[in-house]
Amino acid sequence: MEATAQSGGMITWLLLMAVMFVVLIFMPARSQKKREQELAAKVSALQKGDGVILSGGIVGTVAGFKDNLLEIKLAENVKIHVLKTAIVGLVKDLQAANNEGGAK
Repeated sequence: MEATAQSGGMITWLLLMAVMFVVLIFMPARSQKKREQELAAKVSALQKGDGVILSGGIVGTVAGFKDNLLEIKLAENVKIHVLKTAIVGLVKDLQAANNEGGAK
């Protein structure tokens, strides 16, 4: 009778570990996908004059659109063309995060 009780406890323990493993694997992936979708929505809603942060840490202003490219103004008479996928954030989001951090 003890062997049956031990095997039942072992099965329960293994099932619990499997559930924990699944949760630990899929929850971070789900939150990452949600952040990516939010950024994609923000990028698709960009307008001229919006401040953007590029993947290399470059900060500029949207000056124009062309297909999958954005024209980014870095300084007076300095413009570059980048893919929309190079945008990692918006300046207004960075400013809002800095304001929240300072308020605490």
